[in-house]
Amino acid sequence: MFGKNKKIFEQKGIGRNWRTLGIIGAGRGTGVTHFAVWAANYLTGVRRGKTAVLEWNRHGDFMHMAGFCGSIGKEMPYKILEADYYVQAGAKELAECLNGNYRYIIVDYGEITGQGFTDCARCDLKVIVGSLSEWRAEAFLKVVREGEKRDKSWKYAAVFGSEETRESIEKSYRIPVWRIPCAKDAFSITYADMIFLKELLGD
Repeated sequence: MFGKNKKIFEQKGIGRNWRTLGIIGAGRGTGVTHFAVWAANYLTGVRRGKTAVLEWNRHGDFMHMAGFCGSIGKEMPYKILEADYYVQAGAKELAECLNGNYRYIIVDYGEITGQGFTDCARCDLKVIVGSLSEWRAEAFLKVVREGEKRDKSWKYAAVFGSEETRESIEKSYRIPVWRIPCAKDAFSITYADMIFLKELLGD
């Protein structure tokens, strides 16, 4: 799954600076859940950290995924590969994970709402996922404009759209905007995926 290059990401100390990762979308359909699952498979398969993924929204995607992967009817949280998935989780499940033996806790907040954004802000590391396609870029720009004073624990990542638009946002607002590579299968981590996620999530 990860190939012969996996060992270069297993150096002592990698992945020790944060525990909770909040992922939230600048609009619906920007790939927040795909990103959460993808990151979980990187953290478990490459960094070898026990990982929980919490669905902090009412979209029902985790239950659909459980059915597709044959996990319906099994104990909750259910497991796919090495990550544990919590369907429509809340404060109780988060507390259990924080008090448990998870090295990483990923929270999928879905698209930005007032309360979701407030909850996401409590995570150690936050990733805002947006789209730079012409018909969705304004929602991403709105979030960027409103967050000019956010600290470095907030990261901005984008799918689709032109490279010119991404570079223009970086220049205008003096923030890095990470270009999410095409990851067709969230359960398969390529060498390019490893490079990107290591850089985005840090050491």
